[in-house]
Amino acid sequence: MSPPAARAAHDRVVRFVAKYRFPFPGQSDWPADNLTLTNETTPRRGIPTPEGIHYPDIVVVTGAGELREVAEVETELTEETARVWAWGSAAADTKTKSGVRHFFAYVPLGLGEEALQLLERHRISHAGLRTWHIDTDGRIHIVPVVTTGDAKDHVDSLGVE
Repeated sequence: MSPPAARAAHDRVVRFVAKYRFPFPGQSDWPADNLTLTNETTPRRGIPTPEGIHYPDIVVVTGAGELREVAEVETELTEETARVWAWGSAAADTKTKSGVRHFFAYVPLGLGEEALQLLERHRISHAGLRTWHIDTDGRIHIVPVVTTGDAKDHVDSLGVE
């Protein structure tokens, strides 16, 4: 995939995930004051890191502006990915049923096992790892690889943005 095509796919997936997974359609336990923000085209909410402000792909904040959840959508995996994930994980809260950080990683289909190894090797607390792909009809597929936060989050999503 060319860099412009990869960026376009990334941005579509970010918007889809933000719309259909934060919260899920019909999710009754989502706090009414939660706000889901994306940074895919315009920086809206960053997190402080040792290297300056980083803008995760998706952040969920409370009505009071407190950061709750962070999600990153990837088009490839590198050691740099782990560093960015560690920042996002550290910024997310631990208000999950299991006490892990409210951090989610989304990787292209076929990279789930490699991403899981990266998370484990770098001891990055996470609530879930998902794969994504866009089929020939333009539908976006999100498939859970592992869920360590809340079991209700371990569901597939399919649709268009």
